[in-house]
Amino acid sequence: MRENCARFARGCRVLAVATVAAGLPADLLAEGASGTIAYAAKAGPVVVAPAHAYLVAGPDEVSGKPIRRVVLSVADVGSKIRACEAMSCADGGIGDGVTIDLDAGSRINYWFVANGQRVQYSGSAEPASLALAVNTPQRIAGRWDLDARAAGGPRIDVQFDAPLAKDLQRAR
Repeated sequence: MRENCARFARGCRVLAVATVAAGLPADLLAEGASGTIAYAAKAGPVVVAPAHAYLVAGPDEVSGKPIRRVVLSVADVGSKIRACEAMSCADGGIGDGVTIDLDAGSRINYWFVANGQRVQYSGSAEPASLALAVNTPQRIAGRWDLDARAAGGPRIDVQFDAPLAKDLQRAR
């Protein structure tokens, strides 16, 4: 009898988790990243391993043109991003990770940070370095394989699935 009750309770927990997960928006189920970003900083090498991925849409802060920004972060900054009212806040205040601006021009613009933003590097990359499996207004997923070490930049090899976290109307 006790064994049947335990099996029944375990089954109920699995069913409850599946039911809750099925009711959650897709953006709360996907957001993930893996891989590494390695950078030869002046103080020594740093390696960042993003675990979270978010997609933000809105006007570019310079041109005003609509862009999409992928935010890859070690820390969960989803609530910070969702609280933003302007694109200027859309990096979620990441301390360790990278932002990738798409649709801003013929190249991919990016901003890498590590050690609580004490280490920073920004650059641009050829679009061919980004292999996207999903590229929709609601979600971007794929792999970014970039070696910018020859220019003093990072070596990036990350996989990500970034659901739309926020669609913003203002640049600032």
